[in-house]
Amino acid sequence: MISARPGKRVDNPRGLRAAGLRVAAAVRVALRSRWTRWLSITFLVGQLCDVLTTHVALASGRFEEANPVFAPALASNELLALLVKLSLAGLVLLAALTKLTGTRRTVVLAVLVFISLEAPATNALRILGML
Repeated sequence: MISARPGKRVDNPRGLRAAGLRVAAAVRVALRSRWTRWLSITFLVGQLCDVLTTHVALASGRFEEANPVFAPALASNELLALLVKLSLAGLVLLAALTKLTGTRRTVVLAVLVFISLEAPATNALRILGML
């Protein structure tokens, strides 16, 4: 037979595992919306395309990172810097999915999608010599 320890609340679990379960539940609720799913996937694809086009541009030797905050990190360790960038994008998406609701979430995700698609599109146009 199992009983709760004195002073421990059984109905409201605490700790890292419980926090993870609450976040996962909030993400599941947010992703019930078709628009939220579509915008989230588009945002992530845009971020991956940005990382890919940035890598291709830098590897060509014809371009340098224009972001003065990100440039030193890329110069030091490109792979690590790009992984950190993708991780931060994932955290931003997680925050949007768990901390925002309704129309506010949709608008924020739409802005994030625009930004995440604009960067790789601009990179690609520069690589192709069209900008």
